[in-house]
Amino acid sequence: MQRRGSGLLWIGAALLAASLNGAALAQVDPGDHAAHHPGQAGPPARAAAPAGPGGGAMPSTSAPAPQPGGGCGGMMGCMGGGPRPFYASLLDMPAITPEARRAIQVEAERRIGWGAGAIAAGQARLEAAFAANDVLAAGAAAGAVREGLLNVESGTAMLRAAANGTPPRAIALTWFRDQLSLPAPEAAPMVMDGGIGPWGLSWYHLTTMALLIAFVGGTLLIQYARMRRVGGLVQRLATAAAGARPAPAAGPPSPGPAAPPPTEAAPLPVSGPPAAPVPAAGPAPSPAAATAAAKRPWSGRLRLAAVFPETPNVKTFRLVSPESGDVPFAFMPGQFLTVSAEIDGKTVRRSYTIASSPTQRSYVEVTVKREDQGVISRHLHDNVVVGDLLDVSAPSGVFTFTGTDAESIVLIAGGVGITPMMSVARYLTDTSYPGEIYFLYGARSTADFIFREELEYLQKRHPNLHVAATMSRAQGTAWMGAEGPITKEFIARAVPEIARRRVHLCGPPPMMESVKAALAEFGVPKEQVKTEAFGPARGVTPGTAAHLPAPAPAAPPAPAPASTPAAPSAAAVPRVATAEVLFTKSGKSGALAPDQTVLEAAEAIGVAIDYSCRVGICGACKVPLLKGEVTMEVEEGLPPEDKACGIILACQAKSVGSLEVEA
Repeated sequence: MQRRGSGLLWIGAALLAASLNGAALAQVDPGDHAAHHPGQAGPPARAAAPAGPGGGAMPSTSAPAPQPGGGCGGMMGCMGGGPRPFYASLLDMPAITPEARRAIQVEAERRIGWGAGAIAAGQARLEAAFAANDVLAAGAAAGAVREGLLNVESGTAMLRAAANGTPPRAIALTWFRDQLSLPAPEAAPMVMDGGIGPWGLSWYHLTTMALLIAFVGGTLLIQYARMRRVGGLVQRLATAAAGARPAPAAGPPSPGPAAPPPTEAAPLPVSGPPAAPVPAAGPAPSPAAATAAAKRPWSGRLRLAAVFPETPNVKTFRLVSPESGDVPFAFMPGQFLTVSAEIDGKTVRRSYTIASSPTQRSYVEVTVKREDQGVISRHLHDNVVVGDLLDVSAPSGVFTFTGTDAESIVLIAGGVGITPMMSVARYLTDTSYPGEIYFLYGARSTADFIFREELEYLQKRHPNLHVAATMSRAQGTAWMGAEGPITKEFIARAVPEIARRRVHLCGPPPMMESVKAALAEFGVPKEQVKTEAFGPARGVTPGTAAHLPAPAPAAPPAPAPASTPAAPSAAAVPRVATAEVLFTKSGKSGALAPDQTVLEAAEAIGVAIDYSCRVGICGACKVPLLKGEVTMEVEEGLPPEDKACGIILACQAKSVGSLEVEA
């Protein structure tokens, strides 16, 4: 019997230790436990308890009836009803006020008093349970001791926090953290409840928002100042340009003496008759409109990304933007770009038609034939490697077709003149052009057939593309097609009803002359034929000037002033200066001979005018004519609307009277 009592004593001690160690755990209401044992006789009834640690009414250990939400009595039954928990009320008190301090002290004293009584009563019940060897009663008594201990601890914590001035919200959060055994934060960066500012926000939030607003406002002010500065610079430049531009002539200029007879060399083939003299802009189009019409193309650097051999002496060069992404300009099929390079101390320019389609925005391709006398073509073929940067100006040219001008197109090309036609064919097939496309090509042999594989592939995929080719030297090869040059009979077999179709023609000048004669016999209107010649002009050689017939001995030609430098690319030849040309932008003026172009006169006195082909095709040398009249042998690179605005081609413009040019 003594051994049995000793065992019960050890069990009671263990239960008491477990109840004391579980003070930090979520408490279990003894009433809830009694609810699971309705037949169990409860301990003697006690006085009503104060608000429990969870803030609700402390459940009585003598209450036999189960409560809704049993097991959560300390937290007011989790989601159950009843009076509002005291600790939940503390969360609504933003700061420690005298009223809040008094309420906390009253509640703390009640908790301490009730807890002390609960501990004493529980201890007595525990001893009685040990004496009666009642394990269940001992567990209930241990729960009562634990409740009393929790109330004493919560009451003392409330008194200590109130004495230290701790905000009620922090008191409640600390209690909940202790009950859930959560670690205390090591170091809070800023006390969020240290004070409440306007609009119910803490000073931390207000300070953070003020800093963000100041940052955004400063950024907007900087952007506004930048835009004002840019606008001021643009306005200043526009004002300066307007002030430097001379006023247009008040009336039509007086005609000069009759122009001398043209040189013996034949002109470059064009689609129309020789051009009439181009008058100055006159009062209708203003110089500002002329300047806008002569807008320069984009200029910059492109990187060589790849080189594709097409034939033994023809290569395709793919150019991309150095910064990756799309190329920095848009173009139409048939336009060209100009490549500039410093070779042997001189800047050399050469224009090449863009062979790729405008639908390919990430690159442009030019297909170049290596010419023995071609400075740029030899430089590209022999010296330039993948990764090099090339100086490029683009786009230029009016030899274009986008599919909106006609319901059908005939593309006739010879040799390397296939490049603009290939750009058109690629673009029309990329954009699903519904009209018929006739592609006629002439080459020396199958080894010189540029883009042969691609044309065969496109013809298989697009039923409206009809390709016909002829080889002038087909003997000894496997070529089974037409042989010889492009003739009238070849065109008639390849293209039905050609008289009603739009025709584009590009190639060597002799081939173009022959084809144009055949087209005239077919009855194709001249306005339906667009041409672009590949090869040197058959008039004035680029960089040199044609000689004027020698004057009579009695009137020797007046030499040019000794101080005037010679043209960079022209040999010094005697000229008879009958007029003067004034370049308004540079403020320079010089003598102008009847056989001398405006471009040559500009080079002679050091006035920079962009140029490329020097034969009137590329249009790179377009400049506004402010005063005077000029004649131009070739106007391929001058659109009619530009000509109407007083724009001239400096490489072709000649005059026997004085001129004023904006350059």
